[in-house]
Amino acid sequence: MKFQTTRIEGNTISADILEKISEGEFKGQQPKDFGLEPGTKVKDEIARAWADAQNQWKIFKSRTSDLGDDDTGLPEVRKYWMIPFLGLLDFNLEPAQAEKLDNGNSYAISHRETKLDRFPVYIVGFKDKAQKAPEERSTLDIKPSNATRKMSPHALVQEYVNLTEYAYAIITNGLQIRLLRDSSRLVKLSFLEFDLEQMMEEDCFSDFALLFRVLHASRLPRSRQETADSLIEQYHQDSIESGARIREGLSEAVEKSIRMFANGFLKHPANKVLRDAIIKKEVTPEKYYQYQLRLIYRLLFLMVTEERNLIYADHYDKKLRDIYYQYYSVERLRKMVDKRYLADARHSDCWEGLKHTFQLFEKESYGGPLKIKPLNGDLFGLNTLGMLHDSALDNQVTLDCIRNLTVFINKSTQQFMRVNYASLNVEEFGSVYEGLLEYDPVLHITDEQTISFDFKTGEGRSSSGSHYTPEELVQPLIKHSLEYIIADKLKEKNKEAALLSIKVCDVACGSGHILLSAARRIATEVARVRTGEDQPTPGAMRLATRDVIKNCIYGVDKNPLAVELCKVALWLESHNPGEPLGFLDHHIKCGDAIV
Repeated sequence: MKFQTTRIEGNTISADILEKISEGEFKGQQPKDFGLEPGTKVKDEIARAWADAQNQWKIFKSRTSDLGDDDTGLPEVRKYWMIPFLGLLDFNLEPAQAEKLDNGNSYAISHRETKLDRFPVYIVGFKDKAQKAPEERSTLDIKPSNATRKMSPHALVQEYVNLTEYAYAIITNGLQIRLLRDSSRLVKLSFLEFDLEQMMEEDCFSDFALLFRVLHASRLPRSRQETADSLIEQYHQDSIESGARIREGLSEAVEKSIRMFANGFLKHPANKVLRDAIIKKEVTPEKYYQYQLRLIYRLLFLMVTEERNLIYADHYDKKLRDIYYQYYSVERLRKMVDKRYLADARHSDCWEGLKHTFQLFEKESYGGPLKIKPLNGDLFGLNTLGMLHDSALDNQVTLDCIRNLTVFINKSTQQFMRVNYASLNVEEFGSVYEGLLEYDPVLHITDEQTISFDFKTGEGRSSSGSHYTPEELVQPLIKHSLEYIIADKLKEKNKEAALLSIKVCDVACGSGHILLSAARRIATEVARVRTGEDQPTPGAMRLATRDVIKNCIYGVDKNPLAVELCKVALWLESHNPGEPLGFLDHHIKCGDAIV
């Protein structure tokens, strides 16, 4: 996504909808929608607000430059920064008293918006001496040292929203600001965040313009009963519909890219050794297809982890992070696809660069200088790509395939849409799996020894009994088969150890949809036990999910494609920076569970 200070968790608002909003032509982006006077231009109002915000930031920085170690910066954040800043977005805040709900707990939301039915806004300090965990980004995600309840500010506000009729809330510590949405019916955390510190320090005006267009008070529900009519909820619903279209487009994009990669390698004049191996049947169609699948899976894995900022832990040197993203990342290639003159079939440097990127995750001797540890496992093993490691591929094929996986045409509007891998649920790769099940690979060899790759209608689905399990069937299955086991484990003295002793095995795991849901459900309880919070932070959830997948999850499937995709899905869900992925190779196996 082009907005560098924006972070998307879950599906509050998708990246493609944010980009449409930023262009100013989407719904709710006219002057009257912001309550502006006729003749006023929204861009001019944004520019004035930006200038005022920059001045206010300087005042705030001056007021907080000499804070002591025990100071939280709370009075300064509220008085000199966030209340004036939100005022630029037409918020009229007043201090609020703690509210006690029917569950007996008290929620000390600091401020309410007077015009929007007391819309909740929670402003906290940006410093806390209790902040130690490197995986947590800010004071929004840790329990304050002076708190009576063992909850982070994010968890407290999320729980409040889940239990009340408010669908949205805003939480900020002055350095980051988040829009939270009711997640009581969701498995994963869901919020939209803007990094205010980076925005102001690096003069990210376009990011501020997006924030203005998304978080302006006119976007929010006028009352708790009018949520469905609000612009922010319409943006959320548009994002859900957009996600469905992206899933459909991704399946087609993967199929198309496999064909293009496979034939690109076969046609390149430098790859005679590869062609000879196929003619001699040393490389079968199935093996060659496996190489292409793993290449695609590597790309999908790296695009997700890069967009989720999981290549490095948050405490790593920013210089190393910048070097990786500027010179080695797949994101670098994704930015090049719009420059059609670079897709030159006479050169092969894009593929050579991509191989160097892969090597960073294959051997510590390569990734060590950038503090990148090898991921290991079948996906990033040294020989995973077989003969493709030593083959050439021209820039036109490489960039066209990357483009397929980056943007596609919305069939209903005929407009290009960019896939936001950061917010893509990994079980959505099941749609990719479902599409590929229809085909078997075939290599055509002519009398002139010309080779081409293609798909033919296969029998893989019918012979193996493979079918994708949709979400509406998965959740009832998890509820009736796992909930009572979790309840029993929570009665034991050592709750964490008891939960991690649960064993879940799917003997026909397919792409891992059921296993993913089971892992998330158990991980939620593990994170709750560890943190004491009903709404654990993203860092706590990620660590808990990895531990659950490592200790509790097992799967078997006859279809090798299913096994590979299941591993990728679990890898993506459990990946933590600096941690290897090979632990799954012994948990997800290809074979016949009945035999």
